[in-house]
Amino acid sequence: MKLTHYILLLLLVSLRSFADGIDIWEQLLPENERQMAMPEINHDAPLGEASQQNLNVSINPDLDGQSLRIPGFVVPLDSEGEVVKEFLLVPYFGACLHYPPPPPNQIVYVRYSQGLQLEDLWQPVWVEGTIHTQIQTVEGVATAGYSINEAKSIVLYTD
Repeated sequence: MKLTHYILLLLLVSLRSFADGIDIWEQLLPENERQMAMPEINHDAPLGEASQQNLNVSINPDLDGQSLRIPGFVVPLDSEGEVVKEFLLVPYFGACLHYPPPPPNQIVYVRYSQGLQLEDLWQPVWVEGTIHTQIQTVEGVATAGYSINEAKSIVLYTD
């Protein structure tokens, strides 16, 4: 009986996680790329070669203009003190700070005119807004395959 309750609890938590957008990162991948293995990184390669972002990917055009809520980590681009107004949203901590950055279909360029009070880079956030399939190249950092031109809200991630 306890096993049944445990399995039911796991199922409910999984459904809640998907409904809250945790699996949205997979949806950013086109259907034909979801089962592809990530390319291996050669850590012995020269720095310039090892830091190359994999641009040989596609974006999911079905998401263009869709409202969504997506969790992720902030890579600040434009800030005033600790208030961040422009950033890259990435699926895991350290992405774009350690090379190579994720592929463009796993990076969202976000603008938030209200500004996000960011105290720690390791704190994940929820971003809510309308996503666009718009390539944004941030010189010296990464290329993003998606953008949210004006986030509706950004809050700290909590379970």
